[in-house]
Amino acid sequence: MVDAHLTLSISSDLLSGIIVGIIALPLAMAFAIASGVKPEYGIYTAGIAGILISLFGGSKYKIGGPTGAFVPILLGIVITYGYADLLVAGFLAGILLCLMALFKIGSSIKFIPRPVTVGFTLIVAWNMAERKQFAHLLKLKTGDSLILLVTFFLTVFSSITTAVLDGLALALILFAKRMSNLLVVSKVLPDHTQKNETVQSHLVNDSHDCPQISMYTIEGPLFFGAAQLFEQRVMETINYKPKVLILRMGMVPFIDATGTANLKNIINHFKKNGGIVLLSGVIPQLKEQLKLSGLYDEINGKYFFDHTGEAINYAISQINHNKCLGCKHFAFHECEQLSRDGELDSKYIEGIFGIGKVNE
Repeated sequence: MVDAHLTLSISSDLLSGIIVGIIALPLAMAFAIASGVKPEYGIYTAGIAGILISLFGGSKYKIGGPTGAFVPILLGIVITYGYADLLVAGFLAGILLCLMALFKIGSSIKFIPRPVTVGFTLIVAWNMAERKQFAHLLKLKTGDSLILLVTFFLTVFSSITTAVLDGLALALILFAKRMSNLLVVSKVLPDHTQKNETVQSHLVNDSHDCPQISMYTIEGPLFFGAAQLFEQRVMETINYKPKVLILRMGMVPFIDATGTANLKNIINHFKKNGGIVLLSGVIPQLKEQLKLSGLYDEINGKYFFDHTGEAINYAISQINHNKCLGCKHFAFHECEQLSRDGELDSKYIEGIFGIGKVNE
């Protein structure tokens, strides 16, 4: 019975110690930095003080940890007298505390009027309030200003727990909105006037656009806050029922479950209309994510290309060349010959596409 109780007590104390350590150590580092000293000094102080409090404290339920009330005092000492004198002040404070305990002076605190302690506490809080930073954030008139005000008023009128949780939730919402604004989805075509024929969005217009091949450049992360825009923008192409959709994804750093679902919807819609989706420039990390989700196999590995030129070549080999007869859009190099003859000569196909790609 005693052993079971002792085991339970030790396990509870161990769990409590771990929780306090997780909270106290980063806090001690932060207070050390705020006090003008190196962060490791905060760890040393919290560790040694915690051990001494546990060994010599008057109650086994007592917990020792860093406190922010001393930060303005310690910072003032460091700025005025330097780090060396901060150690002296710390030793003197320890000696005074020992003397107060020895002569039982601590009980005299009851003779200090409450307004004095409240006033002192308010002054400490005022010195820690970061007033200039508060005013600076308000002047910005951005999402950060809104987060600041919401957190501040919830702390005053509700509780600090509610304020922190709601502040974090609001920050996440605003972050998602900002990230969604970074996503750019643009329909593009190669610029034949340039030597490297880089793709440009301004080249696409009613008289210069391939009816059978649609090509988009996606720039930015495809996550829950932006994936909907990606799907809506690309799905507009389905109304024109192109044979091939090329997605240039070299500038997509990552994709989450929502983005994967939106990409899957696009692929399924194109398949239903008899079309195919080609992906070019997909970075290795993104390709691994698509493999883990199973979408890589569903798309078909042969539809992934390292370069946009390879994807365009393959796309041209898959379209209906008879529909190209008389077409005057001339979106690609091959369009002029296809418009005139309705086909590409075999030597051209072997040299540009490769027999293997045409036969795939």
